[in-house]
Amino acid sequence: MVEMEEDNEGMDSKTRLNQFCQRYCLRPVTRKDILYSTTKFGNKQYQSIVRLNCMESQEYAGELCEAPKDAEKSAAQQALKAFQAVIASLPAGKPVKKKPPPSELDEVNKQIADAENPALTDKVKLNALCMRIAKRPLEKGETIYETQQLGVGKNPSGYQATVRLPCLPEDWAMKLFAGEVCQNKQAAEQSAAGIALKALEEDQALCALAEEKVPKKPSEKEGKKAKGKSWKGWWVSKGGPDLPRELVSEAPVAATVLEWKGSFGWVKLSQPLEHPAASKREGKVYLHRQDLKDGKELLVEGEMVFVSLYTDSMGLGAAETGSGQRGGLT
Repeated sequence: MVEMEEDNEGMDSKTRLNQFCQRYCLRPVTRKDILYSTTKFGNKQYQSIVRLNCMESQEYAGELCEAPKDAEKSAAQQALKAFQAVIASLPAGKPVKKKPPPSELDEVNKQIADAENPALTDKVKLNALCMRIAKRPLEKGETIYETQQLGVGKNPSGYQATVRLPCLPEDWAMKLFAGEVCQNKQAAEQSAAGIALKALEEDQALCALAEEKVPKKPSEKEGKKAKGKSWKGWWVSKGGPDLPRELVSEAPVAATVLEWKGSFGWVKLSQPLEHPAASKREGKVYLHRQDLKDGKELLVEGEMVFVSLYTDSMGLGAAETGSGQRGGLT
């Protein structure tokens, strides 16, 4: 969880940002001067972006937080970090009555324009790229960081992190990206994110997928009509389980649950399937929560289910048609 910094007078980052903007602009700020926009990711993760319209519309993104208010404070905190040099150069106390000479204002504005947003870390950039590829917000468990301490005792020699991205299509969902050895866990995770980000940006197919526009969502009548005939040609505005589908087999096929990750999981077919997509993901078949029967929210590892199969642009997927006895892999 992100820790919110306070100054000696106990002011939070949003209050300090307001005061800084007033001192810089030499006037009271309005609601339109400082705007916060907050996005929810998964069940309990929020990220805010603060837009400073009073300062050339600069934008700063905060870290992921468990509450919307904390997300806004994190964004304000990142903006304050970006303007540390400018804040230090302003006169202490109340704003001066006269504006600084134009030459000084030009220099300050140049510093603002040249400043790099410190909140746009490799982790944030990687998360944004993955959302563009998946065409939806990511849920918990779809970007997995694991950090290992190197050395023993109270003075470890460093930390190394890996990141796996199950939200990505096909073989990319199984790849593991290892970062360099760093002095702390945060830096180790950023290193792993940077290496993963570089690999994704160098892949032409993934970049093309990220640039694809989301198809327009059909009307309710059109959606029901298309779904009533078959899955082929039916789509909605999101990605993942809502990509256009082509039915492979209506007959129930037995499968065993390999793992479940909150809103989706992977199953393995009991009998080999002769289909070009069957060899992808080492034989694993994607199954999303919305394709479970009877309002179920999850499956248990080792559980046997009966599914119908489909393909989409990501590979082979399954929709539950019934349950069997729980057991091991066959």
